[in-house]
Amino acid sequence: MAEKRYEGISNTTGPVFVAVNLLNSEHILPNMAMQLLALAEVLGRSSIFISVYENGSTDNTKRILHAFNHTLAALEIPHQIITDSQPRPALYHRIQYMADIRNRALQPLYAHNIYDRVVFLNDVYFCLSDILELIYQAQHHHAHLLCAEDFDTRHGALEFYDTWVSRDMLGKAFRNRYQNIADDSLALVGQLNNQPFQVQCCWNGIAIIDAQAFSFPHNLRFRRSNAGECSASECSLLCNDMWRHGMSRILVVPRIKVSYNIATRDRLRQPATFPRDSPFTDTQTSIRFRPSPKTVYCHPLNHNGNNVPDGPASLVPV
Repeated sequence: MAEKRYEGISNTTGPVFVAVNLLNSEHILPNMAMQLLALAEVLGRSSIFISVYENGSTDNTKRILHAFNHTLAALEIPHQIITDSQPRPALYHRIQYMADIRNRALQPLYAHNIYDRVVFLNDVYFCLSDILELIYQAQHHHAHLLCAEDFDTRHGALEFYDTWVSRDMLGKAFRNRYQNIADDSLALVGQLNNQPFQVQCCWNGIAIIDAQAFSFPHNLRFRRSNAGECSASECSLLCNDMWRHGMSRILVVPRIKVSYNIATRDRLRQPATFPRDSPFTDTQTSIRFRPSPKTVYCHPLNHNGNNVPDGPASLVPV
């Protein structure tokens, strides 16, 4: 079924740029490497570029990446893998740092953008079919940014993870409760029926981005907030910049669920957990894209060295 659904995808999508930032990721790297090699075989080895920027790992991440680098070279898959020993300085603002390392992963794209879409991966467990479905949905909806949903297990319960970045079309933050994930009624309908729905922003472990966002005339980059701007995530700021540049087709695909550890991955695969999850079909729904909300909930991270939001939250103009 999956093979038939994606059998023509290599002919319908342009070249794909895969970007990854890693830190102490030995637990997910074997699966990630295997799935990316499979993706290269589906899309064509010359139609993919794999860019990894790793820094500061103290586990076996660097060793695994060196082996992966040799494999990619032997298979003649275009790539750049950088391993760096410099961790984040203690007084380096987290968002400036995250923006810098994301831009490092995208550096080959900035230098020579011949790509159709960027697949930006967090350190998540995913399958080949997850990436192919996201590309498929991005093509169908002509999406500028399209995301999976990421999950973690907290206090024994499955919870949606990326609440700091994800915002619905009312500008409200997503909730951890995946059955009641948003205030926007259209998002809730999509969530309960496993259908893509529009959002103001997302990232969620895997993001598929229109590569034209990073080239002329947009030339967007990951960045820290400007003076007077709420100090949100670099991913949130990218969403805001995309809206300003008319790149407003931003979607979440709830059928694609990824995780940061194997125990959560195994729970996501249990049919009893998500009884509405059914095999992918070719039935597509059209989405009426709405204008941006006038304000978006922002919980800022204001101080150097902090990893979690530390300022008062508010609704800010976008």
